[in-house]
Amino acid sequence: MSGDTELRILLDPPGMDADIGARFLTRCFGTRWTAAMYRWYLQRSFGGEAPERLIMVDGGRVVAVIALVFRLLRTPDDTVHRVSVLVAGATLPGERGRGCYARILQAALARSALRGCTAALGFVTADNATGRGLLRLGAVGVASAYIASPVVARTHAGATLRLWGAMTTDRWPARASARLASPPLQAGFHYPDFSAWASQMLDRPHHVQPLRVGTTCRALVESVEETDRLQWLDGDPRERAAAIRALAAHAHHRRPLLGRPVGRSDVGRCAQAAGALKPLRARRGRRTVSSSCAW
Repeated sequence: MSGDTELRILLDPPGMDADIGARFLTRCFGTRWTAAMYRWYLQRSFGGEAPERLIMVDGGRVVAVIALVFRLLRTPDDTVHRVSVLVAGATLPGERGRGCYARILQAALARSALRGCTAALGFVTADNATGRGLLRLGAVGVASAYIASPVVARTHAGATLRLWGAMTTDRWPARASARLASPPLQAGFHYPDFSAWASQMLDRPHHVQPLRVGTTCRALVESVEETDRLQWLDGDPRERAAAIRALAAHAHHRRPLLGRPVGRSDVGRCAQAAGALKPLRARRGRRTVSSSCAW
């Protein structure tokens, strides 16, 4: 292992995709990254803006990486903010303990501020090293949790809504926006047009199934190995609980249903009311960590 004086941080150096690609991330995380996942998380543009990658090298070897992807966030005062999201931050197992990650994380926050972002966001588990690092740097933790169906979803005879396949159109996000009719009760990502929404919700690394549920609800379910992930749900609030129950029952025939991270959202409340989903306590919930870039 070389001395720490040789550690350098590079911004998007050309010709290094082979060194920092899916195989490198698999070594760091211990879970499989595919080429499709790498492209979606780390090469996909949003609003015409590509992600940026910070790479720490020791001599000619890559030892740590982190990426910034740029998004829009709408807050309850109806202001739209430019933010960065920290993704795929990792250090090679053999290089840990040298302070690599703290240094590259600080560099990412500085870069985020330089790019004019109001905040840097990280979506991490409560015991995640990235989250602990952000908290040490002054970030604010916002508690949230995944919702998940039990192994055997409870069904109620005669109470399950009908599901059928659907075609997504630009009316889907437009209807959801119109349904709000006022500033959101909590902060959430803002998609200025259908293309931006589709890039996040439809063009995912795994197969996405659009579904109509009941009379008013529309859902997007991504099939990831043995799990169905509920990525998006919109509909009359009075029908959402039954819609989630129907989606959980539908998934039960093949695999569990895993919902997106929720806080005190109406989707989370509907899930509890439906009785079909429960907090995923095995992973101690989720935490969204934000760090102001003003400092």
